[in-house]
Amino acid sequence: MNVDRKTLLAFLLIGATMLFVWSPYYQKLFYPEAYQQKQLEKKMQSSQVVKEEINQEPTETENINEPIVNKVQEPVKPVNPVKSEPEKLITVNTDLYKATFSTNGAVLKQFQLKEYFKPDSTPVYMLPKGNEGNFAISYIDSQGDTVDTVNWSFLAECDSVISLNESEEQSISFVYNFDQYRQIIKKFTFSNSHYDFEMNIIFKNLENTIYHKMYFVNIPAGLESTEKRLNEDMNYAKAAVYAGQDINKGYKPNGKTEKETGDINWVGVRTKYFALALAPEKKATSAAITGYEIAEISNPKLKWKQFIINLQMPFLGESNLSDNYMIYMGPLEHETVKSYNIGLEKFMDFGWKIIQPFSLVILWSFKKLHSFIPNYGWALIIFSILIKLIVYPLTHKSYQSMKKMQTLQPKVAELKEKYKKDPQRLQKETMALYKAEGANPMGGCLPMLLQMPLLYGLFIIFRTTIELRGEPFMFWIKDLSQPDTIATLPFSIPMYGDSVNILPIFMGITMIIQQKMSITDPKQKAMVYMMPIVFTLLFNSFPSGLNLYYALFNLLTIAQQKWLSGGTATVNVSPAKTK
Repeated sequence: MNVDRKTLLAFLLIGATMLFVWSPYYQKLFYPEAYQQKQLEKKMQSSQVVKEEINQEPTETENINEPIVNKVQEPVKPVNPVKSEPEKLITVNTDLYKATFSTNGAVLKQFQLKEYFKPDSTPVYMLPKGNEGNFAISYIDSQGDTVDTVNWSFLAECDSVISLNESEEQSISFVYNFDQYRQIIKKFTFSNSHYDFEMNIIFKNLENTIYHKMYFVNIPAGLESTEKRLNEDMNYAKAAVYAGQDINKGYKPNGKTEKETGDINWVGVRTKYFALALAPEKKATSAAITGYEIAEISNPKLKWKQFIINLQMPFLGESNLSDNYMIYMGPLEHETVKSYNIGLEKFMDFGWKIIQPFSLVILWSFKKLHSFIPNYGWALIIFSILIKLIVYPLTHKSYQSMKKMQTLQPKVAELKEKYKKDPQRLQKETMALYKAEGANPMGGCLPMLLQMPLLYGLFIIFRTTIELRGEPFMFWIKDLSQPDTIATLPFSIPMYGDSVNILPIFMGITMIIQQKMSITDPKQKAMVYMMPIVFTLLFNSFPSGLNLYYALFNLLTIAQQKWLSGGTATVNVSPAKTK
């Protein structure tokens, strides 16, 4: 039988086709469900595998009252994972906060702090109204498209309200099932006495679903403003990335995205008094922060910063990935944030590095006083007296030097007249006079310069720390962190504003009295009123606690100057020695 080449080639092609049809690769490609069932049967027939699975202890990620799925992979195929399940809200109550979660995306909808209130006495809610997607997961699929789980319907088999008792810890789990093999699980764990809670993200058998070796955890809406004056609150609003013992704060507006790479310890956003921080247990590979966008509000002069953050996490194709996170949502209270030992206290502002030690000592001392003086206003008065006693040696020396210089002014005037045509001789004779009388032209300035770090530290602490927030003193002073406003003008005065406050005016009066006691030169008479007026205008918008401190400090300084002028600063001046 003669077979030509074409016939032989046809038989070979038919045979190859039959082999391909019966091959496992063909079944896996075109009949995935049958192939998976066959592979599962083979697996279950293996006594060794069965024995290992029976004797194996359940892992932490599996022991969450969710069905354990068989870890059998299926090829990637187009799916539409979004379901139309009704949304279920779950509220977690602790002594410190109330957190509300949604099964749509397994996201945090709202977070109320129970121990803090707004100036209008309404509760502090940290997240903006209408926000969507806090801690939602996104990833890149096989087509190169970004898949966001924010609208996916997760399952949560728990009560709608969970209340924690003292020292109790509870968890809630949200599960999304792609099919019987693939899952995304988000587990949140809460304790009763802390502002932080844990998030555990689990991917089961998603190595052929998530591409580009990464996934993202998103914080898309920033924080709500909680203060009466939005501009001041937003002045302190920042997003930050902490990596390699260094913090990067302050991102630019207009939606410009800045990206930090490396081992990211945490990423967060803050307002003046509150912060949200996301810290992965396994270091993130990068974090991107979109510079704040100005939200639309009724007053165009007010700006609300909304930061968009996403944390990029590594995914190396594990069949069972489990990543843990610590989430902090609470006050920027130094001891509280420092206790986490992750550098979260660096999110706070204590001034330049040279000022920071002074600021921290002042804060510690102020809080110690408050531990046995319950009213922060009276604690502030005692604190002012203590600070005045501490700086007394410096101010005493400064006033003595200033008094001595004032006494020498007639002799200096004589020298100026005598050597008015010889500036070099005038300078030489003037310095000889100072040396002979033991006077130092810098003696009045140097002690004041040495006090500047302390004074600046005080300015920072009284203006930015949460300890004074909402704390009343007496009479009309209802909140030491806010101006002591008694009336509001129908117009705004440049530098002054539209609010009439008592303490800045009182502080300005004490400054005028102090200036009159210090400045005796008629040529400097304008300074007696100029500086107090400028400070009164500037300090009108400052917190009443800060104005109260400076007014008290001025009063103590006036008393000190009165005491010194009673004879301790008398100077005997000998005739000038001239050649």
